[in-house]
Amino acid sequence: MTSRRSFLRTSAAVGAAVLAGSRLGSAQAPAEVRWLQWKTGEVGEKHMADLKAAFEKAHPEVRLTLVDSPFQGFHDKAITLFQAQKLADVLMIQVDWVAEYADLGMLQPLDEWLAREPKEYMDNIFPTFHKKWLGKQHYLPVHAGCVALFWNTEVFKKAGIAGPPKTWDEYVQVAKKLTNPEAKVFATTATLAVEPPTNLTYDIYPLIYQAGGDVIDEKSNKAVFNSPAGVKAVQWYVDLINVHKVVVPGVLSNGEREKRGNFGAGNIGMMFEGPWGIPIQKKMNPNLAFDTAILPKGATTGTVVRGSLNSVTTQAQHKEAAWKFTRWLSGPDGNELWARGTGDFPARKDVAEKPFFKENKLAQAFVQQMLLPNAKSPNLGMPQAVQLNKVLTTEIQNAVQAKKTVQQALDDAAAEWNKVLAKYQK
Repeated sequence: MTSRRSFLRTSAAVGAAVLAGSRLGSAQAPAEVRWLQWKTGEVGEKHMADLKAAFEKAHPEVRLTLVDSPFQGFHDKAITLFQAQKLADVLMIQVDWVAEYADLGMLQPLDEWLAREPKEYMDNIFPTFHKKWLGKQHYLPVHAGCVALFWNTEVFKKAGIAGPPKTWDEYVQVAKKLTNPEAKVFATTATLAVEPPTNLTYDIYPLIYQAGGDVIDEKSNKAVFNSPAGVKAVQWYVDLINVHKVVVPGVLSNGEREKRGNFGAGNIGMMFEGPWGIPIQKKMNPNLAFDTAILPKGATTGTVVRGSLNSVTTQAQHKEAAWKFTRWLSGPDGNELWARGTGDFPARKDVAEKPFFKENKLAQAFVQQMLLPNAKSPNLGMPQAVQLNKVLTTEIQNAVQAKKTVQQALDDAAAEWNKVLAKYQK
């Protein structure tokens, strides 16, 4: 009997040791963080592999899994995955989606984690990206940048034009000289497709700021793009299409992909684009001769600040590990690696001040543009931004097709916007 009891005690001890060892091994296994993003197709698999390796070297306790999905349809796919309880741990988002996704409960607020960071961590992130939604920080930027002018130096040279236009009036004059429909050469892209609803960022909002207008009045929380300045800006754009006829065909169906494809083909003189477009163009057409410049000035200067953001999702299986990756990529080491590997505008001031970035000639126009007055991010913190942008895009399409005057189209869009904005108190 004593022997049997001794055997049972010994067996129990061995079993407990094995179980403890199993639990210890499990605890030491890297926590998987799945990152849903659209960047692999834009910046290349090598860069993303290098990024993964660098992060995992810095954080061996975490294994990063890249989940790639094309940008077209990404917004809706993320919502569908959330509804199915299958959303990734870290989600790349656009500035337009922050308020919407936060309201849906998709995004984990980062404030408690950020409170543990030294002050200089957030101080070095560009101020635009400190903007919160209903008092909480739901994202960190991966890269920043603003809209400036891309111009094809060969197209300009063939037309006998020395450099890019500096004012709206010069833009029209230059555009007329560049356009040669018989040779399929056009002065500029024009993107008014409803999907993806980011086209206003490039074609419309900068013009409204340049005309001296605004998109939303922060005090009243009402749409104000239908002001005289806003009407002047959109009318100028509509005239480029209908009166001066200097834009590439397919305006109503052209989106970001078509715009970049048209410019990359080498027969378009100009396009409004962000610094993220530089590596895209180089990959699309390595032989394309182009340069960058600040946007032509209207009554004043103006541009839209954008960037791609990362967020920890509320469905993250390993939230602390997901935060570590989010923090690292927006921190000095990860952000420098991203900027060096992609050519993107850094999200951090300390990275933007490094020699490697200052030596990037094509990036300097964006640096200058961001320092000029009226560099704003109208979508960041805008509720239901995707739907609101679709409403405004549709109404501007109506103006382009002469179904409505510009004033009527903007008034109708503003009325719809204000129904939504009235539900939110900032």
